[in-house]
Formats: sequence, structure tokens, C-alpha cells
Amino acid sequence: MDALNTMENRVHFQLATMLKQIDEQNNYIAGLEKDLSTLSADVAQQNAQLAKAAAEERRKQKALTSTISITDDTRTAHGKVILGEEEWVWLDSLKASFKARVDTGATTSSLSATDVQVFERDGKQWARFNLNHDANERPEDADMVEAPVVRWVKIRQANSEEPQRRPVIEAWVKLGQLHEKAQFTLADRTQMTYPVLLGREFFKDIALVDVGKTFVQGNNEQQVQKN
Repeated sequence: MDALNTMENRVHFQLATMLKQIDEQNNYIAGLEKDLSTLSADVAQQNAQLAKAAAEERRKQKALTSTISITDDTRTAHGKVILGEEEWVWLDSLKASFKARVDTGATTSSLSATDVQVFERDGKQWARFNLNHDANERPEDADMVEAPVVRWVKIRQANSEEPQRRPVIEAWVKLGQLHEKAQFTLADRTQMTYPVLLGREFFKDIALVDVGKTFVQGNNEQQVQKN
């Protein structure tokens, strides 16, 4: 009987130990399942964030591609502005736009001017002139402009043996994306088609000229068109 009791006690002890181990393993598995569930939720959240970021990046790339397609492909090339043979130019001093001819054969630019008068102001030479591009326009209706003279040039006309000395002034010009200060020789262009001529000094290194196109840069809607 003592031997049987001892064996029974040993079996109960081993069974209790096994049940305890099973409980501990079940708790450990439950902890692992909880950690796995948390990790899955974190992964799902990160995947959602990555998908949202990827969608936003695709949207930006599409918008950028659309912008490049609209602007760079048609109005710029290789980081330079494309100019046609004719363009609208905006003169800041007059707050008006004018048709201009882009002339790759001319070095300097010129501006239609009549009744040119040179005077002195603060020890410097200035020019006062009418921006007149209509031979029939009355002088009082022309735009009077004053600007400092930056230098003088000599121009030889085809019908004259003696060169003419003409003043050169500076003016701010806006043409599409360009907003540059340019030098203009004052000349009577009333018999010519365009009141403004843009020479190479204006667009060199910043623009490409395609003589097969016209008005590539368009005309700002806020500009006042004036022929």
C-alpha cells in the first residue's frame, strides 16, 4: 500500500507539472499571437502610408510632366526661351505692349522714335522723344518718353554717304518669361512694319530663335496691345 500511495503521489505530481507547463505554453502562444496581430496592423498601416505617398508622387510627376509638356516643349528648349520671328514685347516705361521683329541679323535693338531731343539732367545726357509708329499720328497723340542716354552709335543709311549719330537708351522689356533691361537705338521706324526691332544683344545666351514661328511667347492678358 505504501508503494502504491507513493506511485500515485508521483503521478499526480507529474500531471500537475505537465498541466502547469501546458498553461505556460498556452500563455506564451497567446502572447506571440498578440504580438503578431500588432505587427500585422503596423505593417498594414505602413503599407497604406506608402501607397498614399506613391500615389501623391505619381500625381506630382504627372502634373510636372503636364507642365513641361505645355511650357518647356513649346516655349522653351534646353533651358532657353524660344522666340519666333515676331513677338509681343512689353515696355515697362510705357505700360504697353508692341509688336516686335526678332532679327538675328541685327546686332542692336531699335525703337521707333520721332522728334528726338537730347538734353542734360544732373550732369548726364537724356533723350526725350515721341514713341510714334504711325506717320499720320499727330505729335500730341504720341507717347512722350524720357530716358538717359547710355551711348551713341553711328548709322550709315543707304541713301546717304554721311553716317548719322543716334542716341542709345535703356528700357526694361518683358517678353514671355524674360524680363530684361535692353539697349535701344532711337530711329524713325514709322515707315517700317514693326515699332520695335530686337537684335542679337537682347536674346543672345538666353533665347533661341525659330524664324518659322511667330508669337511663340504670346501676349500677357493684362498688357495693353498697341501697334
